[in-house]
Amino acid sequence: MSRTIWLVMMLFIILSCESDEVDFYPKPNGYLRLDFPERVYSQYEGNCPYSFEIPEYFEIYDTTANCNKDISISRFNASMFLTYIPIDTNLNMNIEYSRKLVYDHSIKADEIKEATIQNQSSTAFGMKYKIVGNAASPYQFYMTDSSNHFLRGALYFNAKPNYDSLRPTLEYVLEDIDHMLQTMKWASTLDGLD
Repeated sequence: MSRTIWLVMMLFIILSCESDEVDFYPKPNGYLRLDFPERVYSQYEGNCPYSFEIPEYFEIYDTTANCNKDISISRFNASMFLTYIPIDTNLNMNIEYSRKLVYDHSIKADEIKEATIQNQSSTAFGMKYKIVGNAASPYQFYMTDSSNHFLRGALYFNAKPNYDSLRPTLEYVLEDIDHMLQTMKWASTLDGLD
């Protein structure tokens, strides 16, 4: 009797172990698919000596009595902070301080890409910095006319820095920030007072 039970169990085990050569692997982590808005620009002109074109999904807030601005990019959970400084004799100091703020991110950055900005038609010049890696601010810039105006900007995502997951959104937003910088005009250019 025990021999019969043992043979039935072995037969059951052999018949139940059918191999279809299927391997199971865990699914990799995925990220949400983003729907990017159509690009529609409008002219921003506040009470400050600068203006530029911004996309409709940027919301500008006047945070202080001076010309500093907070730009909310709520669609992508991001913010951009603009700091305006009138130039007296401090242009080099402002440029070096802006550079220092960018390179403070080098601890977390894999690379910092610099590029010049030249908008000859409106006498707006500057530098932009793309900070590659898990840095708090992935993009910063400054613009100046070299004599009267200096504007510095920094982009922040309101999330833990993860460059790989933020990259598609960052690339989309950077195109709009670059458009903003290329369309920037200073008050003297706006008034025709060069």
